Amino acid sequence: MIYDVVIIGSGLGGLQCAYTLSKEGFRVCVVEKNHQLGGCLQTFKRKGVVFDTGMHYIGSMDNGQVLNKFFRYFKLTDALKLKKLDESGYENIRYGGKEYRFAMGYERFVETLSEKFPHEREALVKYTEKLKEVSNAVDIYNLRDFNGTNSGYMSFYGQGIDPYLDTITNNQTLKSVLLGTSPLYAGVKDKTPLYIPMIIHSSYIESAYRFIDGGSQISDLLERYILGNGGTVLRKAEVTGFQFNGHMLSAVEINHDERIEGHNFISNIHPKRMVQLMHGSHFRPAYRKRLESIEDTYGIFTLYLAMKEKSFRYINSNFYHYDTTNVWDGDRYAADEWPKGYMMHLSPGSKDSEFTEAIIINTYLNWSEVEKWENTTVEKRGDDYKEFKRRKAEKMLDRVERDFPGIKNSVAAYYTSTPLTYRDYTATARGSIYGILKDYHNPLKTIIVPRTSVPNLFLTGQNINIHGVIGVTISSILTCGELIGLKHLLSKMQHAL
Repeated sequence: MIYDVVIIGSGLGGLQCAYTLSKEGFRVCVVEKNHQLGGCLQTFKRKGVVFDTGMHYIGSMDNGQVLNKFFRYFKLTDALKLKKLDESGYENIRYGGKEYRFAMGYERFVETLSEKFPHEREALVKYTEKLKEVSNAVDIYNLRDFNGTNSGYMSFYGQGIDPYLDTITNNQTLKSVLLGTSPLYAGVKDKTPLYIPMIIHSSYIESAYRFIDGGSQISDLLERYILGNGGTVLRKAEVTGFQFNGHMLSAVEINHDERIEGHNFISNIHPKRMVQLMHGSHFRPAYRKRLESIEDTYGIFTLYLAMKEKSFRYINSNFYHYDTTNVWDGDRYAADEWPKGYMMHLSPGSKDSEFTEAIIINTYLNWSEVEKWENTTVEKRGDDYKEFKRRKAEKMLDRVERDFPGIKNSVAAYYTSTPLTYRDYTATARGSIYGILKDYHNPLKTIIVPRTSVPNLFLTGQNINIHGVIGVTISSILTCGELIGLKHLLSKMQHAL
């Protein structure tokens, strides 16, 4: 069988493309190297406890808000099990020995932080106005017809978030607090564009929700819909090569011995990995060189805590802790300084709303610390790797105990992952959590568009536009728009409301 579209990788972008195109009548096949679908939506279960691996919470899900609108088209809005975070403080930033709360709603956000910074109210108002300005500038973000002439939002790619904050305040503590959620985009002081943190923060400030029993419910639902539309989903089907007929891609090789033929192809894997699998052929040298020169965002060490029954009360907020005065330098550490901070998420379960079963703690971990095992695979890295992870986990637990006394005694078991784990499960370069690192000094270099020089090969996923649920959803819309027309697709989405 020759498919209309073969989609490589079942991350959120790939599944959304498969849903959209199968709904439009295309014969679609999704090929996924792992047994579990979803990329960063994957979950795992240990001792009956469900852990998210990448998608811990989502924003803008209240009625009329942007992700709610997008998800309504994908038939997800009313199907997901969600818990809304604390509206008076969905984020807690602990910096300089004090705690600062991010409240939902632009006005409440200003009022809450003004209590801590009474002389910075004007700066906070300017910040929230900029949040709204950036999000309102993007046509697709607001489901407006895109005609290519409104490119005002591109200017936000060429501005840095750090220098922007310097224009509204001289208060370095306030600036650090506003940058407190930078692990959500692996921010880099002299590179991160204004666009990325503004889109992400505006989404969460509107509303923020956690998944009940894990984010893999998104991939489970999308797979069900794709199959219902007549699509095909192949698991344990790793793409090991590409086959061409002239300049056109004709098939992908699966597990070194099977061919999946198609008229069109969408790659949801990292562009660098895709080019490697093609051995650099069929791409212009300048394109390959540009991809190779782009940096990727950092990797992380994750500690997954399975808690004893009814031992640790559920807290309906996220925590970002800093042991440094510079929130940008979490990835720059000496051995005795690690970790310089962490972010902590508590998972709500369907069994008990008063106590949590699972806590997930993330902190930066440099690739250099795991590079010696880069030629190994999951569960085959040796005892020295296990000991490395054990030492990191114990050090992380000791650090968290200082902020949450008694938490260690509430832990029944713990599990860990490193950038190697992310690399092997999501095929990101060096286990990067958010893919390509955008640079406001040279935005055109680091912006990857869906269309490639191979006429029937398109890209989607977190490296297109930006990462995160909203960013990836927009990327899937842009990608599908190349095949069915963007105005047509946006019209369908508008009518799905």
